Amino acid sequence: MPGVQELLVIAVVALLVFGPNRLPEFARNAARMLVKVRSEARRNVEEFRQLADIDDLERDLRGVADELQLDRRNPRRRPTPVRVVSPTEPVDPRASSVQQRDADRPPPTDMEAT
Repeated sequence: MPGVQELLVIAVVALLVFGPNRLPEFARNAARMLVKVRSEARRNVEEFRQLADIDDLERDLRGVADELQLDRRNPRRRPTPVRVVSPTEPVDPRASSVQQRDADRPPPTDMEAT
């Protein structure tokens, strides 16, 4: 951020370049442009938040953090069952059944990923 001396030099140069008659008009136009840029940036950030569903992600993250806190306070608590999905099976978010994997069966692997 420029200090007082730098701002003073910029003001003197602007006064010499634009003249005392056009300097107020130039300052008004610069202020209008700055207001437009700020409002456009604010609108774009809000649109990005809506598209990215940041609120939902933050809510999910808080839920995971709360669950971790419960696990830290009570290490003997049974963990929430996790649904194991094979790579070829389509994911259905409405499905509530939990599929258990046999202890002697290895976990599914994706040969293309390894």
